[in-house]
Amino acid sequence: MSERRICNINLDEDFESFEELCILSFGERTNQDLGMHKWMFDENPYNPNGKNLMYVLKEEDKIIGADGLIPFELYVNGKVVIGAHSVKSMTHPDFKRQGIFRTMTDNSVECGRNNGVDVIIGLANKNSYPAYEKFGWPTLYEKEVYIRPINITHKMKDKIKVGFLASLSNGLYKGFDKLRLAPKNVLKKLNANVKEMDYVPEEITEYWDKFKDRYNVLIVRDYKYLNYRYNKRPDVKYKTLLVNAGSEKIGFVVLRETLANNSKMVSVAENFTDPNNEQYISALAEAIINYCYKVNAEYVVVGTGLYGKYRDVLLNYGFAKNKKSLINNMMIAKSLSDKISTDELMGHERWHITQGDGETELDL
Repeated sequence: MSERRICNINLDEDFESFEELCILSFGERTNQDLGMHKWMFDENPYNPNGKNLMYVLKEEDKIIGADGLIPFELYVNGKVVIGAHSVKSMTHPDFKRQGIFRTMTDNSVECGRNNGVDVIIGLANKNSYPAYEKFGWPTLYEKEVYIRPINITHKMKDKIKVGFLASLSNGLYKGFDKLRLAPKNVLKKLNANVKEMDYVPEEITEYWDKFKDRYNVLIVRDYKYLNYRYNKRPDVKYKTLLVNAGSEKIGFVVLRETLANNSKMVSVAENFTDPNNEQYISALAEAIINYCYKVNAEYVVVGTGLYGKYRDVLLNYGFAKNKKSLINNMMIAKSLSDKISTDELMGHERWHITQGDGETELDL
């Protein structure tokens, strides 16, 4: 056996071998953009000492295993700790059953602890979840995703195979949808306006400061984080919607348009307001739906924890829980310091989580 070594990934030297492993592990649809990976690993402003925490196991020049961390700040009931997403846990199929997954997981835990990370969280898939359970990582909750149809022409055409009937069905659905939304019209009742922007503005921190103390557990959503997460990402463009009523800040959303199974969808990467103010959440929901109609999306997807009133309001606006099993759905955690325990994170009802959290959205 050739000598093996674990090291921080050097994307300029290792990207070809790393991407080969990603494709073997996650399929051809995995994001293969070099710039995106440099942004994700090397340009993260929360990296300790400016060094990425993405680790690879090499046998000579071949990458045969990987596991890494993407650090961030986590708000937990009034305090801020350093968290990190567990990402890219992979073992080359030719090297299975050699303890590589455990070796790389233990390495990330040790390196995270040595670099000031207080807790690791991750959305495990069906392949990795049993291993994390075996390692003793607690399960916090199962993530949920909610979907709302906007334009059903494509869906109906798949069912009835007749184009004009599909268009007719969509027209009827659209009319019904407008009728059920009309009595709500919370944006009008609040005398609110929606400002659409091609970037996340610095004033976003004012929304964070206004509402953060009304939450229990969520990633810190100030300008530092959102600028890195959405403005700096090189391969995707996002839209920001700021919702205000005069000088009163109501909330914001960050949206992404993309294709999934040849259908145009909008992913709600961020949605943030007072979690217990149903009118404010309703205003965000209306802003999202209006935007989706404007761009003629087929459907919109939003993720939410069960903290506050988000779920109740979304259901009231025609969103429904996705019945399909998610690829990455089991939220797991590993506490690395005495600053935070996994008990403080336990339960979906404590969390506000969005589509932008974790690595799932990166491969859309």
